[in-house]
Amino acid sequence: MPIPSATMRKLLVHSLSLLLLMALGSCDDKDSDDYPPLITDMVVASMDASGVMATVSLDNGESYDVRAQGLATDVKDTVVRCLASYTLDEGRMEVYGVSRVFSARPYKAAEVLQDAEGHPVLDSLPRDPVKVVSLWKSGGYVNMQLGLLTTGNGTHSYAFIEDSVGHYSLAHLRPAGDAESYTQRLYLSMPIPEGVESLTFSVYTYDGIHTRAF
Repeated sequence: MPIPSATMRKLLVHSLSLLLLMALGSCDDKDSDDYPPLITDMVVASMDASGVMATVSLDNGESYDVRAQGLATDVKDTVVRCLASYTLDEGRMEVYGVSRVFSARPYKAAEVLQDAEGHPVLDSLPRDPVKVVSLWKSGGYVNMQLGLLTTGNGTHSYAFIEDSVGHYSLAHLRPAGDAESYTQRLYLSMPIPEGVESLTFSVYTYDGIHTRAF
C-alpha cells in the first residue's frame, strides 16, 4: 500500500468516536400511535460554552432550540456535523441520540502530496477500499453512508480531496494490523466549497471506483 507523505499524515483526521448516544426504549403498538415517528438524519448542532446542545439546524434550513442538560458533551462553543435521532411534533424537536460525523473541508491534492518541507513527493494518497451504501447531497454537503470492514483494531483516518476542478474523492488510511472481519457502518459529510454548483465525488471500493455526480 502506498505510504502517505508526512503532510498527508498530519491532514488525515482520525475517525471520530461517539459523541453521545442515549438509549431508545422499545415501543408497543399503542406507543406508536401516541408519539411522532423517530427521524434519523444529518444535522448541524450548535454547542454552547458549557457543552450543551443549544440548537439543531436541518439541511432544509429549519432550526430548532433543543437546549437540554441531558445532551451536554465535552465539545464546547462550536458547531458540529452530526447524525441525530429526533422527533418533530407541532414545531418542537426532541433529540434522543446524536453521534458526531467526520466533516472537514476538502484539501487540494497539491496540498497533501508534499513532504514536511513543502516539496513535491511521488507517493500517492491512501485509498484503502470501503463499501458504498449511499451517497447524497443535502444542505451544502455531500453525505455518505459507507461500510467499513474492520476488527476494531486501531483508528482509521479520512480526508476529502479535490483531485481536480469539480471532482472530489475520499482518502482513507487503514491502520496496520486491522483485519477485515466485520462491516461497521460509517457516516461522513463533506462541506461543498462555496461557489461550487456541480461536482462529482468518488469513493474507492472493493469493486473499483464508485463515482456519483451532483
